[in-house]
Amino acid sequence: MESMTNLRRRIPSILLAALVLALSRLQASGAVDIWFWSEANCCGLSKGWLNFAEGSCIQVDPSTPSAQISKSSTSIVTRLYTGGSCTTEVGRYNGDFCVSGNKFTGARWNTICQRSQVLDDVSDDKQLASTNGSSGCKKLMDPNAVVYNSGEGNWVLMNDNATELYEQLTKVPDSEKVAWLTAQGATYTSKTEEKLLVAGNSYVATSSI
Repeated sequence: MESMTNLRRRIPSILLAALVLALSRLQASGAVDIWFWSEANCCGLSKGWLNFAEGSCIQVDPSTPSAQISKSSTSIVTRLYTGGSCTTEVGRYNGDFCVSGNKFTGARWNTICQRSQVLDDVSDDKQLASTNGSSGCKKLMDPNAVVYNSGEGNWVLMNDNATELYEQLTKVPDSEKVAWLTAQGATYTSKTEEKLLVAGNSYVATSSI
């Protein structure tokens, strides 16, 4: 009888814990945008992985000197890698950011589950699975966009054949890149829309982990 009474008392907290976890997953569900740039400080040309799904991996070849993440949040951790694909982790970040200072070859992101007194009622196994990304990469994803930073903003061309289009764009003179992208149907995003803070070699919207 006493055990049933204790169980009834714990039901509200267990349900609340489940709701907190569900809301955490919902907030970070969907996808983020990840760009790997040909120059430092997220300039030049980039292959883009837009609406990139959780748990999948990016393989960048050749390596690039800077990487940028957008549409992220404080409930998401993005891991950047060097050494070929997702071989050696070199940094973890929350939120939107641009980081330079390495030869990046891969990335992936996972949801963070915030631990609290309420979450103590949830099994450690479930919390671990949502925080450390230990389940590995689900699959490698190909780029689906080509991006050009004109200095004033970004021209983004969505296309499943992004790798070939990127190679074509590298051969177009800088003075003609915007016209080439416009003819292909690219869209423009002003640089003023990107509110990134400067922190050393990184431009970050939130702190690294």
